[in-house]
Amino acid sequence: MSKNYRLLWVIGGSILLITAIILGIVFLMNNKDKEITEPVSLPKTEEADSIIHLEEANKMRDKVGFSNTYPSQYSEWQEGFMAGNGKMGIIVFGNPLEDTIIYNHRLFNIAASKERSFHTVSQEMLDSIRVACATGDFVTANQLANEAHGWQDGGEGNKHPGYKMLIHIPEEGEIENYTRICDYTTGEIFVHWTDQRGDWKRSSFVSRKDNVIVQYLSKPTDSLLNCSIELTVDQEMNFPEGMTFANQASEAYLNMRVAYPLSTKGAGYEGVTRVIAEGGTLQMEGNVLTVKDAESVLLLTRLEKYYSDCKTQWDRNILQDQLKELPSEYDALLMGQKETHSDVYNRVTIDLNASEDDRALSNEDLLHMQEKSVKPVNALYERLFDAGRYHYLSSSGELAPPDLLGIWTGDCNVGWGGYYHLDANLNLQISGGIVGNMFETMEGYFNINEAWAEDFKTNAQKLLGCRGLLAGGNTPGATSGLISSLNYYYPYQYVTGEEAWLLYPFWEYYQVTGDKEFLRNRLYPLLREVGDFYEDFLVETDENGNYIFAGSISPENQPAGLGMSLVNNSTFDIAGAKFALTKLVEISDMFGLEQGSGEGKERWSEILDKLPPYLINGDGALAEWSWEGLQDNYNHRHSSGLIGVWPYREITPEATPDLYEAALVSLSKKDAYNYENAGHGILHSALIAANLKNADSAGQKLLRLSKEGFFYTGLTSAHYVDHGVFCSDVCNTLPSIMMEMLLSSEDTTIELLPALPSTLLKGSISGLLARNQTVVNQLIWDLTKNTVSCRLTSTIDQTVTLIERQGILSISTSAEVKDSRLGRIARELTLKANTPIDITLQLEEKTIIENVALNKKAVASSVESNSPDREAFQAFDGDYATRWASTSVDDSWIYVDLGEVYDINSIKLNWEAAFAKAYKLQVSKDAVNWSDIHETSDGKGTTELIPVEVTTRYVRMQGLERVPINGTKYGYSLYEFEVYGVIHK
Repeated sequence: MSKNYRLLWVIGGSILLITAIILGIVFLMNNKDKEITEPVSLPKTEEADSIIHLEEANKMRDKVGFSNTYPSQYSEWQEGFMAGNGKMGIIVFGNPLEDTIIYNHRLFNIAASKERSFHTVSQEMLDSIRVACATGDFVTANQLANEAHGWQDGGEGNKHPGYKMLIHIPEEGEIENYTRICDYTTGEIFVHWTDQRGDWKRSSFVSRKDNVIVQYLSKPTDSLLNCSIELTVDQEMNFPEGMTFANQASEAYLNMRVAYPLSTKGAGYEGVTRVIAEGGTLQMEGNVLTVKDAESVLLLTRLEKYYSDCKTQWDRNILQDQLKELPSEYDALLMGQKETHSDVYNRVTIDLNASEDDRALSNEDLLHMQEKSVKPVNALYERLFDAGRYHYLSSSGELAPPDLLGIWTGDCNVGWGGYYHLDANLNLQISGGIVGNMFETMEGYFNINEAWAEDFKTNAQKLLGCRGLLAGGNTPGATSGLISSLNYYYPYQYVTGEEAWLLYPFWEYYQVTGDKEFLRNRLYPLLREVGDFYEDFLVETDENGNYIFAGSISPENQPAGLGMSLVNNSTFDIAGAKFALTKLVEISDMFGLEQGSGEGKERWSEILDKLPPYLINGDGALAEWSWEGLQDNYNHRHSSGLIGVWPYREITPEATPDLYEAALVSLSKKDAYNYENAGHGILHSALIAANLKNADSAGQKLLRLSKEGFFYTGLTSAHYVDHGVFCSDVCNTLPSIMMEMLLSSEDTTIELLPALPSTLLKGSISGLLARNQTVVNQLIWDLTKNTVSCRLTSTIDQTVTLIERQGILSISTSAEVKDSRLGRIARELTLKANTPIDITLQLEEKTIIENVALNKKAVASSVESNSPDREAFQAFDGDYATRWASTSVDDSWIYVDLGEVYDINSIKLNWEAAFAKAYKLQVSKDAVNWSDIHETSDGKGTTELIPVEVTTRYVRMQGLERVPINGTKYGYSLYEFEVYGVIHK
């Protein structure tokens, strides 16, 4: 470890100690137009350094990520370290003597040459589609829906990089002690190395306060700074034909000017870099700036896009004039960054009791360690949490939230255009913004939804003949809310529940803050439009008098075996209507709006009363379509049918026990597949698992995300396993999963550790916000001692139900405590406004019995096609990403040799989709003579936990009958075969 790197850690530690006093909730709003209204004052946490006064109290960790390797070619830009302020971003990567910086901007989409367009569908055609759906003639409905829309693509195109800067330093001796560091607390990226000239350091960040990209090049310790700097583009950026690039460089300002093709009405963009040198000389040689014998160089950059007449805009030198007004000292600019970025970032801290040795490992070492481990590497989990909050904050701003790329790309040919995808990815990425105490990141989300409203009205009116709002599917930005990509597979105009899904975070913001002005002025107007939409859209009724969503889609799935998407009554659409109309009625009552006979409240309440109920299918699962005859397709990346669990939290064990159990079955059925190895599929199902209190399922998904190649060296992420397609939804959402596993909340409940994996027995988290105007200043758990402690501060006088599902043996607190109707798992606490309350829970004993089959010798009757990645031992390796699979024979078996004789109390079979309909569990003391201990002809697949009482050494699953999957019987397939017990004495 270099001395510069040690110094950085010391400095970082000092910074963190200073910022510790503001951990928890701090409201910093910027008082600009259309900002979030200042809510009811939340409690500050100046006393946070003394929270609870327990030995286990959360220690301040250095929140940095670092790497000792660097990408060797441009095509590896995804491995770079990234910084941003929500509007502009940079990617830093490459050989330190040939460093590359890619410049990005939120508005950098290929300029439009024509607009999206579609027909106004006639009422006669709409009636025909509706009747066809209502009568179950889905073939006709799909054909008519796709004949009618006349959709033509247009509008802005793919996200693209702006250009790159190359920094060349002449070679002089071997490069040693190379380290790239990202200080998440300040947003600074450091590049360190040593050669014959001494120790080098280069720094950069993107200031939130001053809206400027700051780069600082300093001389090595034993020499002066000599380098060249050039703005250019790379062939591998894949810019489309017709774009032109002009480099207007001088010693004082480097200026890249780019024009889109002529068909875009003169649209273009530019980047300007102000050059401030200390000592030495600057000289232009063509477009290359040469720096000779300088002490340092400070580079200040701004980027801007112009939608027309870009040449006139360039010649006005607006950016040059703006840059002149900024401070010209790195430390002064960094101070402003700390006032904005650091203050927001440091409000939440997690500590998972990782070892200091592991915390000292590089990003790549931690990722490699996790790839080889079937248990969480706690230091990696901590770093992924820190990095995720950093990248989310860095790609969020007042202008807009993160898109599929966050804010970064090095290539124009990005996945799915880099757009906002509104049926999953966007809401996943912003899911931690409110409960994770980053309100500043949410203004862009609220703003962009409001900006889409007029286009959403056009969608509803032209495509469905309705007033109100119909969301747009996917979009490049705020000016592009018109419906996207209508086709036979996916007539997206009938995803009517999407607008409610988009509005849920508005409601969550109100729950956390109690800000009634925000509720009245920003959410209510949008919900009011949604109410109009359902009044017009819901026309047909079934034999029970319930409305039929006659034309309904579940993103982005189809019923099994049907081959078409447009059907009736998707649970996604029903849940959206139920949420939106319920909240619309509540807000109307709150403000005395739309009251009286025939008014809005009465109309909306009547619709609510006639919404179709959710169905439970023949598997006992919550059906994805509430329409008889439509079969569920569990093998899909989306979990749209479980949206009532997350984010709506409508389905809970207390409020809806039958639906809760059915949702658990649905999750289990989907878990038998792999979510198509898509990051957003794993993310959404993990959030669902956490809200279903299913710690095993949530924990396994978190493990998949951390070990299957979703993360690059800089801890940004890919859309698929094995670094498949750069996409920021995994890195930005992973902290949300961890927060939901540790804290669940609703209007009057706070649940501690709802889905904590058994592998995370000790830890703490500070600064989370509950959905009832309560700050969880700190939460500390030690399940080796069955203790949980927390400090809560409510902004209002209220009584909340505190839940810990392991069972509360005793509670110690100064708050008034009463028993709960929920029994042993809960207590009623009376909280006084702005009065911190310390709470310590002693939990009921939880006997931890280990899986004694883990990594033991395994034998199977056969292996699928003699495949080396389906061997018997893979059912006992503790890795839910691997599995054993037999040949396609009913009489197939697998057994484990426990090595010694054990007293067994349960066996868990974690099936892939190809499970045993009929099977026996058998035991033996010699692997020759077998005795039956369990037999079934009605196996359910997914995860089966079978209680037993037996003493044995060998345990076998003897298959009797395979289940058909879409008409085909494959071999048996087990992810894990777990045996629980203790050694026989």
